[in-house]
Amino acid sequence: MPGPATPEPRTGLVRLAAADLSPVPWRNGAGLTCELAAGPGWRLSLADLTAPAPFSACPGSDRVHVPLGVGYPLEVDGRLIEARPLEPVCFAGEVPVVLPSLPQPTAALNLITRRTDCAGSLVVVRHDGATWWPPYVRAVVLLDGPSPVVVTGPSPLALQLGDALVAEVHIFERTPERTPERTKENQP
Repeated sequence: MPGPATPEPRTGLVRLAAADLSPVPWRNGAGLTCELAAGPGWRLSLADLTAPAPFSACPGSDRVHVPLGVGYPLEVDGRLIEARPLEPVCFAGEVPVVLPSLPQPTAALNLITRRTDCAGSLVVVRHDGATWWPPYVRAVVLLDGPSPVVVTGPSPLALQLGDALVAEVHIFERTPERTPERTKENQP
């Protein structure tokens, strides 16, 4: 879970700097990550990528991976692709994903959604001025600066921004009649 952060009294917004969080090992132990935000059926984290490694498997989940610094190759289910900075790469959590090489250490945002509960996306855009997001935007990650800052709070989120690059976390809940069966193996 994210570290201690208190809501701003006037707005209820919570701002959490990734630099203030303690990293935890990936499920497979091959790297480190910090959880930035989470909700029912979804989790947003910031992974440190320091060396070639396989990604952890997340059966029953869908993943959105966004490189933040440099681009790098990814092998997704046996197919080599180029992961470009700030461009989302989407894949099923059960497919094998390997980072075969890395030009330099970097970081990446990862959104994992449990398929039985919701679907999600990360959208990287630039905003300037007063910005209000619809209820499906559950968090906003401010990407300008030395360390990403995640903002969560009551819906709709509203911020006054000055030419800011942000990653919007879009979460769409599934309706009961369209929800596959949930099992212990498909928890994010």
